[in-house]
Amino acid sequence: MRLTTAPSLVQPARDFPALLPHARPAVRLHPRRGTPGPRDSHIGGPLCWPAAEPWPECADHRAVGGGPYTTRMVAVAQLTAADFPEIRFPDGTDLVQLLWCPDWHDQPHPEGWGQACRLFWRRSAEVTDPLTGQPDPTEEWDDELDMVPRACVLHPERVTDYPGDEDLPAGLGARFAAWLEERDLADDLTTIPGYKLGGFLRWCTTDRPDPLDCGDCGAPLELFLQFDSSEYGLGAFGPDGAPHRFRPLEERDAGPGATTGDPLREPVGMVVGRYSHAGLFTCSSDPRHPASFFTQ
Repeated sequence: MRLTTAPSLVQPARDFPALLPHARPAVRLHPRRGTPGPRDSHIGGPLCWPAAEPWPECADHRAVGGGPYTTRMVAVAQLTAADFPEIRFPDGTDLVQLLWCPDWHDQPHPEGWGQACRLFWRRSAEVTDPLTGQPDPTEEWDDELDMVPRACVLHPERVTDYPGDEDLPAGLGARFAAWLEERDLADDLTTIPGYKLGGFLRWCTTDRPDPLDCGDCGAPLELFLQFDSSEYGLGAFGPDGAPHRFRPLEERDAGPGATTGDPLREPVGMVVGRYSHAGLFTCSSDPRHPASFFTQ
């Protein structure tokens, strides 16, 4: 299934050329509920996990009486090199898997999260005996399901993303905001919402960390995956009555849907932060270094 994003009302090459040097490629993942297989790219589905390898656990928990306990992590995402050549896979790998603890941990990871959020880079051909009976997060986390994704297949769309104020040079963001205000235009160009690979995160709740660097080597961090409570704004239509730009063109005839729980607007079913979004950042020098996770 092909899903396509409508063009922005703002065309940088025509309207605001100063933004062009700051553009980055991104991939809208367009997750939709389904039944992905263990060797597919997906969110929330079964992993291509070696049967002989222990399932990751999070030990940063305290029981009511104060004693520590561990709990198994949740499978969040799996991406393959065949589907996403944009990913800089370490030599000898073609598969990346993300697991995390859905309970609240101080941020950012890794300083606050410890081992509560982990990426695994693999060579898929080496997983000859995959684990079949994988943990069921609805049994493990019966009361904490906000950060447990529903199984979704992906429909990647290559797009161009532009940074928000905090990722732009001083003054440029203010100039762009003033340009929009003069023309009574909304900013539907920068920091694309929804689930995406690459691009820029909108720092709408916390300030952008300065520096935003890898804790292991000091190289700059870059957005790897964005997670969002919804693919586009509340409801199916914008304030002007037109469909949201980020509602795929192919789904414009699907009806307005519910305010919450709409499987097209909220396919993954996660509530990120205070119904907002989050970004998983990896080291630009070596993605095997510990990732950092920021919720907005």
